[in-house]
Amino acid sequence: MTLEAIVHAVEVKHPELNRQEARAVATDIYYSGEQPDAILASSSTMDKLVNGFRARQAASENSVVANDPTICPVCKLPLKPVKLASERNAVFCQKHFVVFPVLPKAEGK
Repeated sequence: MTLEAIVHAVEVKHPELNRQEARAVATDIYYSGEQPDAILASSSTMDKLVNGFRARQAASENSVVANDPTICPVCKLPLKPVKLASERNAVFCQKHFVVFPVLPKAEGK
């Protein structure tokens, strides 16, 4: 299923969303790694995605999710600590291969 098809399906299920909101929710669905049809068919899952999007927007008016190095920007789950080369600390989403280095200042060095 293409991203545009998912956007259209989101707009049909949630007509109260504007185009930008529908596209943001559809992008979450598209990059989730799950079957879009299964997500779109579940009203409770769709409500969670819409409510989650609205909560993120309200919580971070002037920032983006990628600026938060503690959660995956794709699935919104907490990132797991890992070690990079030279024993540098980082956080990682195993499902989406998202890696954020932990800055030395944040490590207490």
